[in-house]
Amino acid sequence: MIKLEEIYDAVDQLSKDHIMKVLKSLIRVKTIVPPADNYREYVDMISLFFKDLEYTLEEVIQPQELVDQIPYPLEGPRINLVAEKDNGQKEWISFYGHMDVVPAPDEGNKKWRFDPFTATMIRSGKIYGRGVADMKGSMGCLILALELINKMNLQPKYNISIINCTDEEIGLYPGVRYLAEEGYVKGTIYCMEGVIDPILVVGCAGDLDVEVEVIGRSCHSGMNFLGINALEESIPILVELMKLKKEVEKRESADIPGLPQFGTGKQRNMTPMFNLDIIRAGEKSNIVPGKCTLTINRRLIPDENINDVKKEIENAIKLGKERSKALEVNITHKYQYPAVRMDTNAPGVQKMKEVIKLVQDIPDEKIRSIGMAGSTDMGFISEILGTQDIIFHGCSNLGSNAHGVNETIKLKDIRTFIKELIVFLCYDV
Repeated sequence: MIKLEEIYDAVDQLSKDHIMKVLKSLIRVKTIVPPADNYREYVDMISLFFKDLEYTLEEVIQPQELVDQIPYPLEGPRINLVAEKDNGQKEWISFYGHMDVVPAPDEGNKKWRFDPFTATMIRSGKIYGRGVADMKGSMGCLILALELINKMNLQPKYNISIINCTDEEIGLYPGVRYLAEEGYVKGTIYCMEGVIDPILVVGCAGDLDVEVEVIGRSCHSGMNFLGINALEESIPILVELMKLKKEVEKRESADIPGLPQFGTGKQRNMTPMFNLDIIRAGEKSNIVPGKCTLTINRRLIPDENINDVKKEIENAIKLGKERSKALEVNITHKYQYPAVRMDTNAPGVQKMKEVIKLVQDIPDEKIRSIGMAGSTDMGFISEILGTQDIIFHGCSNLGSNAHGVNETIKLKDIRTFIKELIVFLCYDV
């Protein structure tokens, strides 16, 4: 059997130049969503790595009628890549990575140190670039791990499926949802979007947007008695929604630990979130606004039922409308991601815990179980496949600033993650 020291030495001897060559290839393709109009270029590029590794490749294009359900200005075909290798084992593992990234603008006084679409390493070992943390960096680590497995003639203990998918950053109908419906996702699911820190993600929030359209009647501001001010008549509705917000955020999961309440010293289980995020009304100050739209963002915990969540929001809006002069109130739901629960006793999740302990040389009590406030398309996977054997672990860190200016990962974390991947696939833990 291969010795751990041999695996570690092989990873430590990987040249920085080769690591950066792989990362630069992935980061340079601007798969910004929306519109993500160049998935074709990305698939053509990354396919070469898997061809060299002798994986069987299949491109799965999402039907246009499903893409049309996503209310964003998308362009080009939604091409998903499935790379498989049957290693003659009983069990499958599906490694998941999404191809899309968010835009990379400067933010006020905060500027990108380097071109965000040219992966750049500085002397300290920090690597900058849009998508290095979320989540092209982890896919690069998987490619490097598989190259070493081939070079060292190691035998993986799983048949391996690698799925590169579209449109995770906008939800609703991401590519992995379609692949799961079509039977391409199987076995233990390894989502490489997490952090390298010794954390077991045991839950992720669902994501529901609710748009409330309040209709009044516009008129000249100098004769406001002729109209109905939609903005002002939204206030009773806002009052009821704020009451509901307080009730919602008192709730806690029965068993999923939450993130620490920073600045308070309090520790609570995972809690739902309720946010009034966008309000739009009016065009000029001399016109009474005839329409006001409000967008609510509701984060669900796995303990909650989506239909109950929708109903209580609708009831709050109804109560507010009863005290409003609005002519009409319309409600639109946009359910972007389901909530998901991971089972710490599932075979893959349990094995990953042991691998983290082994590679990072830490005791059991150093590994924390946490429910994440963010949302993930793994919620679709769990619903469709009926599985909670979902690993959520990657090469980013708690300071990576994913989605922000100067998104970054660390070379030392890349090496740690590659070691974990090889040990998970090829070593008896």
